[in-house]
Amino acid sequence: MKSSYKLAKNLFPKHLISKHWDIYPPNFHKDLFNENKIKSFRSNELSFKLNDSLENAVLSRTRKVLKQLRRITGKIFIEKNKEIVVGNPKTLKIFDESYDYHDLFIIYFFHTLSPFLSEKSKNSPFFVCEIGGGYGALAHCIKKNFPSAVCLLLDLPEQNYISNYYLRKLNPNAKILNLEALIKIKNIKSVDDLQIEKIDLVEYDYVILPGYLIEKIQKSFIDVFINTRSFMEMNIETVNFYFSHIHRAINKSGVFYCVNRYIKKTSGDTIKFKNFPLDEKWSFAISRKSFSQPLIHEALLRRINFKNYELRQELMRLKPYDVNFFKSLL
Repeated sequence: MKSSYKLAKNLFPKHLISKHWDIYPPNFHKDLFNENKIKSFRSNELSFKLNDSLENAVLSRTRKVLKQLRRITGKIFIEKNKEIVVGNPKTLKIFDESYDYHDLFIIYFFHTLSPFLSEKSKNSPFFVCEIGGGYGALAHCIKKNFPSAVCLLLDLPEQNYISNYYLRKLNPNAKILNLEALIKIKNIKSVDDLQIEKIDLVEYDYVILPGYLIEKIQKSFIDVFINTRSFMEMNIETVNFYFSHIHRAINKSGVFYCVNRYIKKTSGDTIKFKNFPLDEKWSFAISRKSFSQPLIHEALLRRINFKNYELRQELMRLKPYDVNFFKSLL
């Protein structure tokens, strides 16, 4: 884990790290490698910006979100899929049960994805690629319920290190492929020579790699792409980079789950959901205001084999209601 982190850290292109995520000091690895810190990463600074449970006034919010989520999924689904052990999360006691605020959103995301994952699981294995997966909570939920899924997590080196720890703790027998091992398997001297093919990944449960290596993934074999609340924190160059490779790497019947702010400016650029560079070969299966987060849009898009000329117009009708919105009404 440490070797993969150091390798990824040295190689990660600086221009793909936005102002929002340029937060790690040069000596951050000392905290990351600290055994006591990593054991409690869900209640300390190691999960800063990737863990809603570190926010203020969480108790009242947790009660509200739990009540809403129960109406959508039912209590049994929540209890089956919650994870409140690894990383020492800040749990709250509600209705004589313990809950983690951030974990409730992970359960919602998984509930939305479940029918689409069930559809894809008819192929074994099938490939799920999450861009910006944080500490790996959604990937764990997917793998637990759909064992034939191969889950790729693409993120910054710090998140890769934490997700590797988290997933290994939850399942010590999991087959996890990281950057150092991949380079050895491919028998290459430089990542410049790396090509990530379907056959390289089939025997693994999780593949944890720095995000920029999406450009090395073989064409057209990813079944499901996921991004929840991190495209909105990237600069425009990085957003364009990821979308170009989503279009290249997704298969002809793939789906893309995208949950992001209507507008956010913390990356140094103004990022709008409606301006995401989707090509025209998508169709909305879901398009709605996100669960319990009115400033965020939730979309599930299906890949299609023809141009959907109405897609751009549908996007323009999303918030913020600007000149392009009014043009879309004409």
